[in-house]
Amino acid sequence: MRIWKFAATLCTCLTPLIGLQAADHLDSPSVAVDGRMDLNDLYAFQSPENPDNTVIIATVNPRAGVLANSPGSFNSRGIYTIHIDNNGDAVSNVSFSFYFSRARGNRPQRVIVLRENNRVAASGSTGRTINVRGGGKLIADLYEDPFFFDSDVLGSGADQVDNFAGFNVTAIVLEIPSSTFGGQNVGIWATTRDRGGQFDRVGRPAINTVLIPGPRKDEFNQSDPADDLADFGADVEASITGLSNATNAMNLTPILLPDILTFDTSSAGGFLNGRRLEDDVIDAELNLLTAGGLTGDGIDENDAQFLDTFPYLAAPN
Repeated sequence: MRIWKFAATLCTCLTPLIGLQAADHLDSPSVAVDGRMDLNDLYAFQSPENPDNTVIIATVNPRAGVLANSPGSFNSRGIYTIHIDNNGDAVSNVSFSFYFSRARGNRPQRVIVLRENNRVAASGSTGRTINVRGGGKLIADLYEDPFFFDSDVLGSGADQVDNFAGFNVTAIVLEIPSSTFGGQNVGIWATTRDRGGQFDRVGRPAINTVLIPGPRKDEFNQSDPADDLADFGADVEASITGLSNATNAMNLTPILLPDILTFDTSSAGGFLNGRRLEDDVIDAELNLLTAGGLTGDGIDENDAQFLDTFPYLAAPN
């Protein structure tokens, strides 16, 4: 009964009729105000072009160009930051913060990137590959949404549909030498900030969407990963218990919190080691959270083919 209840709840949360909530798309009430600051997904994987490099991709703007508050540009008043923890305390040691100029029609936006010491790491324009000081490159642009998922997890298989097929997001793609992190085993997450403070954050997929109670979702987005276990551990454990059993919940909670991607830069393996674009994270998480009760949604790959070379994402629809 719990498995069916979970599937029904997940379908309700992720149905297209209420805005395609999934992974971290539209994960809390406040983020719907500005899709440009709504973090959707975070990826971290060993570069297929150079195993000494790490690729980090953060997507924003769910259904870019379709939803009124997701125009397909970056917010000039926002700060987009990728954080790296290199000593296991879930506190940012290395960071890259992205600032964008005001969007003017279809013209490229200027972008400047600052490191944690406020030194300029890169500057250029959206839509163009930019060199990063110390090695590496980045691009910020419009792409096909790489997330794939069928909200009808109880479907028979005959009508399985990727609810994210045909949609776009804006993305920041950063490829840098893994030595930049100051450690081989790191934790990675992303945040957006505006003048009011932290707006959104994302680490692993679907943590806030599925495991954090509705009244606390905004609070979760505005908090720091280092406080996750203390502040939200009981909520997450209760949610997982409702999906499977108390033992599974007790074992999984300290793995899923703090909400960061843990990544061994020497490994080309995928989720839970970082997250590759092709990783079927929904199947993996359904299996874990339900203790094998649900093993997948029937959608095993993205509707568009990913690239083998930088920037790895598919062209926009």
